[in-house]
Amino acid sequence: MVPVGVGGSFTAPPIVALVLDHVTTEIAGTASGVINTVLQLGGSLSVAVYGALLNGHDFTDGLRLGLGATVVVLVLLAVSPPLLSAR
Repeated sequence: MVPVGVGGSFTAPPIVALVLDHVTTEIAGTASGVINTVLQLGGSLSVAVYGALLNGHDFTDGLRLGLGATVVVLVLLAVSPPLLSAR
């Protein structure tokens, strides 16, 4: 959970800046509100998913599963900026 929290702290500001760079000033407030809502929703869903994954397992099984899911998410986040900027 710590890597996800730290990663979210480092990725949220660039995501907000990227979104706001691609909208007009007339809708910048709306775009900022939407992206912040999506970030909050993503954080809430990640807690729910991790809770569901870890429920009913002993500690080591849950830790292994949670860390595996974290690695997958971090790899996807690391690979996505170059793919998105190529468009």
